[in-house]
Amino acid sequence: MPEPRRTAFPEAAITWMLGETPLRVLDLGSDRGRLARMMAAAGHQVYCLDRSAKKIARIATLIPNGLHTSAQAEALPFADQQFDVVSSAESLHRFAPGLVGAEMARVLRPGGRLVAVYNTRDDTVPWVKKLARILQFVDPEAMRGDFGQDSVSAIADGPYFTDLERKDFRNWVPINRDGLLQMVRRRPVTAQLAEADRDRLLNEVGGLYDSYARSPEPLLLPFQASCWRARVDHSELVPSGVEDDEALEIPLGF
Repeated sequence: MPEPRRTAFPEAAITWMLGETPLRVLDLGSDRGRLARMMAAAGHQVYCLDRSAKKIARIATLIPNGLHTSAQAEALPFADQQFDVVSSAESLHRFAPGLVGAEMARVLRPGGRLVAVYNTRDDTVPWVKKLARILQFVDPEAMRGDFGQDSVSAIADGPYFTDLERKDFRNWVPINRDGLLQMVRRRPVTAQLAEADRDRLLNEVGGLYDSYARSPEPLLLPFQASCWRARVDHSELVPSGVEDDEALEIPLGF
């Protein structure tokens, strides 16, 4: 049996993405702050940004450094070249690539990096395979593996980042019965089900857990943490306050 990890992502993944020297990091779409907390624990100065003020308020209690803000990733409220790293944990696909790419590059210092991570579940494990079948009965897109990862390539194909690298890490995460049911409840499709259908789904998931778990030990969710890092390229970036030479000029005849 593999040794379970108590963190959302392997610690080795944090080291590979950021290195061991303390850095100034802007974490986009922080959500519950899972990646942000690990980066802060590793000694990095982390600024969290999320469009939800409620989530930012919660993160402020977990990482109490006063550096967090509620804003849109496509319009970052920071001056140019303020950060060594911009990070994204399972959120890059939520942003408009044509806008967020330029904004991330703008706030990165020369030589700065974009890092991104996506967790995908390994459905070759029997109980996870059965869970996938249960969820896909009501949501065909559930647990399809690489959801959101194309957003990394979309950013890398733009003009602002280069030298894209990828590395995958295995991660076994313990989950108890309540945690599994909460994971299913949080799915948007679950919330849209009629109450009777939702109860039926949750009962089936709970029954699956009971049939495989050996109390008091939790089940282990097998994940693959896919990590990317890319170097910023400022050569195509128009600095703030500088007019684009190709902008349309309209002569005014006074």
